[in-house]
Amino acid sequence: MSDQQIGKKEVEREELSPFLEAYEWVTGESLSLVESGENPDFVCKRPDGSEVGIELSKITRDRHNIFWEKVLDSKNEIDAYDVTECITHLIQKKEEARSTRYVSTVKDNVLVLQLVDASLDSIKWIFDGLQADFTDHGFLEIWLADYFGYEAYGDIELFGFYPERCWGYHQRP
Repeated sequence: MSDQQIGKKEVEREELSPFLEAYEWVTGESLSLVESGENPDFVCKRPDGSEVGIELSKITRDRHNIFWEKVLDSKNEIDAYDVTECITHLIQKKEEARSTRYVSTVKDNVLVLQLVDASLDSIKWIFDGLQADFTDHGFLEIWLADYFGYEAYGDIELFGFYPERCWGYHQRP
């Protein structure tokens, strides 16, 4: 593994911790890190001893567009419609990876989409009525994790896309 890959893994490991904390707060189930890899990013263990893969994937704007949106439009956040388009694309892309590579490591996998260019609170309205749009995949669970304010607040909030029991915005006090 190159120094750049090692550095990326360290960043991902740091980003996993707030998700695991928020996940436990929302679901009541703790997950403990067993190992980090590439397919999926992490393998965690449930209290019952079963393993689950965790795949982190960032939702971001194109670097070139960020500059011009800030300069020309004073726009600091990604558009809510662009978020939904990005989510759909990432679920399809990660489903392909899950079905061909992840299942050889661990059967059950959770996809965590990291929202870094907008706050969940400002875009959650866009998901009203879209619950059925996030069911055509093989992931055990799909979460949208708000990392936008992580540095300022030290925690993240989640929006559950799948399964149905997890659906919705889980605001933390």
